[in-house]
Formats: sequence, C-alpha cells, structure tokens
Amino acid sequence: MQTRQTTGIAIMVAIVIVLQVFATAINFVTPGTIPIVLVLPPIIIGAAMFGVKAGMILGFCFGLVVLGSGIFGFAPTSAMMWSVSPVIMTVGTLGRGLAVGFTAGILYNLLKKKSTYLGVISAAIAVPFVNTGIFTIVFFLFLEVLAEEGAGRTILQYASGFIIAVNFLIELIFNIVLASAIVRIIEVVKKRRQ
Repeated sequence: MQTRQTTGIAIMVAIVIVLQVFATAINFVTPGTIPIVLVLPPIIIGAAMFGVKAGMILGFCFGLVVLGSGIFGFAPTSAMMWSVSPVIMTVGTLGRGLAVGFTAGILYNLLKKKSTYLGVISAAIAVPFVNTGIFTIVFFLFLEVLAEEGAGRTILQYASGFIIAVNFLIELIFNIVLASAIVRIIEVVKKRRQ
C-alpha cells in the first residue's frame, strides 16, 4: 500500500510539473500575460486520493516550477517579482502552492463522507480562490515596491488586475467543468484499491 501511494504521488508530481512547465512555455511565447494555472485539477485529484500531505507536496512542486520560471526568466511576471524581492517571491510562491494543496485536501476530506462529488466540487471552487487570492496579494505587494522605487504606475500595471481576474475565471470554470471527471477518476481508483 505504501509503495502504491508513493508511486501514485510521484506520478501526480510528474503531471503537475509537466502541466506547469507547459503553462509557463505558453506564457513565454505570449509575453504580457500571467500564466493560467493548469495544475489545480491534478492537485485536487492527488489530495483526494492520497490525503492532505500529498496535496501539499503537489502544491509545493507547483510552487517550485513557478519559482524556477521566475529565477531563470521563463515567466516575465515571475522574473520581475524575483528581481524585486527574491524573499517575497519565494515565500509567496511556495506558500501559495502549499495553501492550494492544503485547501484541496482539507475540503475534500471534510465533505467526502456526504458525497465524493461535494468534496471535489468544493475543492474545485475553493482552490482557484486560494491560488488567485494569494497570487494577487503577493503581486500587488511587488507593485507597491515598484511604485515606492519611483517606477510609478502604468496602464499595464492596472491592466494586471484585469488579467488576474480573467485568469481566475478561466481556472474556476476549468475546475468546475473537470469536477465530474475528477470524481470519476477518484471512484475508479477507490474500486481498484478494494
């Protein structure tokens, strides 16, 4: 059972890394945007199948990929944040990933006894709020630092709020649409375990 769980988490980690690298690559080709987070459904699946700790591991891996994309300049927004404050970027990014995984696992565990679907849909709705909420707080902290340094505010900085809102809506709709598929995956895995 332990080997099966470790293997399952490892597979989910690989999926999270590949999806986030893919989202970063799209963002690299289309500068001026903020990458849409495609890894929320796999984090929900991992947290539901393997528990809160697994969700946090998956969220942490998501944060590592985002952090690496900023450090190496593959994601313009993350690179800007890294250049302004590596500490805030690191804590904010890794903390966001951990919070996403924790939220997915806790909500699913609290509600799965009533219904697997209720647990999944609750996590699917809450996780984009956590992800976007923490990202927005951290992002606007950077804008304040830039404004204090005399960079001022540009239309692009104000447009960032709009871009973040659009990303949030896409992530939320994506999660809700995939909720039924997530439930089906969880049910198939549960049957195989029995």
